[in-house]
Amino acid sequence: MNTTKISVKQPDEPVALEVLADSIVAIAAGIKKLRSTRLKDSTLFLLVQHAAPKVRDGRAVGIAEIKAVFAGIESLQQAHLKPPKK
Repeated sequence: MNTTKISVKQPDEPVALEVLADSIVAIAAGIKKLRSTRLKDSTLFLLVQHAAPKVRDGRAVGIAEIKAVFAGIESLQQAHLKPPKK
């Protein structure tokens, strides 16, 4: 079984909350932009499924799981950020 090791390195200094907020906005906008292209969602999900590594038990990542991740990323801004001040 092939496994991929991922190493996450934190900077020595804490990440500023504004940087985190801006990143959440950018990530959510990126998914929305991806889904607004001419590609059908079902095609995007199949492309992700094909590119994703197998899970621990050797099975492919399911389409339902991919849909849930897309929906979760798309809703990050609404779920975690206050509306911008006017």
